[in-house]
Amino acid sequence: AKAEALGVEIYPGFAADEILFDDKGAVAGIATGDMGVDKNGVPKGEFTRGMELRGRYTVFAEGARGHLTKQLIAKYGLDAGRDVPKFGIGLKELWKVKPEKHRPGLVQHGFGWPLDGKTGGGAFLYHME
Repeated sequence: AKAEALGVEIYPGFAADEILFDDKGAVAGIATGDMGVDKNGVPKGEFTRGMELRGRYTVFAEGARGHLTKQLIAKYGLDAGRDVPKFGIGLKELWKVKPEKHRPGLVQHGFGWPLDGKTGGGAFLYHME
């Protein structure tokens, strides 16, 4: 509600399906997907064309492996001269520890153990309230 009061337009339920470019090749916005198509992509009776949403800024927040992000990486060579990306799964747990073992503000980092030399990984432990 606060963002909308400032003029931000929010379209829940509409996934970005296509990147829109201007005549210079810069990102100009996105288009949402068509609705009312069958499993083969053929329009049905309730067919509705997707919307073009253009703006001064376009934020891609679909993650590093999103279908539009992959297109941007390829188009602009964003991976040129870079290492192959590495992805992992993060887990969070909250533990209660004995007061004598708790050190408020302490951050501990673990790297690698018990993994072998070919497998990356690690941990972060935060002593919180």
